[in-house]
Amino acid sequence: MRRLNSGKRGQVWVETVIYTLIGLAIMGLVLAVALPKINQKKDEVSINQAMDALQKINSKVYEVQKAVGNRRIIDLSIGNGKVIIDMDEDTISWILESSFKYSEPGVAYSQGGINVTTTAADPWNVELKLGYAADIQYDEQTAGTKEIDLGDYELSIENVGKNANDNIVVTLKAS
Repeated sequence: MRRLNSGKRGQVWVETVIYTLIGLAIMGLVLAVALPKINQKKDEVSINQAMDALQKINSKVYEVQKAVGNRRIIDLSIGNGKVIIDMDEDTISWILESSFKYSEPGVAYSQGGINVTTTAADPWNVELKLGYAADIQYDEQTAGTKEIDLGDYELSIENVGKNANDNIVVTLKAS
């Protein structure tokens, strides 16, 4: 009789292991299908947050242009991508790598004053760019580019007057 009971116990363990493996296989299949969609949605949210941050920067740049000495401070959190301040072109760009195709690749369009360009790559490169008629500078630099990487910053935006060409000079500084 003992042998009969131990055989039934062994059968229960074999069934438990088989059902567990079937359950894990099903969960693995669901994750394999759902995970890319989840990552695309996270990247879409990151792009939208970057656009909101650029809109805030844009509004502060236009606020400070009203009078010399105006200064505004923005809390800037860069969780994905990098911000590039191009002093030669007087632009501020936010470049992100994304598994989400935000727009038609190679076709630039404007959304709320921000020029959006998606470039075909693996993953996609999404560039959000603001251009200004003012002379944009970073700290003491008047030419070249400044790249701001991941992290939390306090971005200072200040109107420091006019340059020799009679353009308003807006200085940015991240700390």
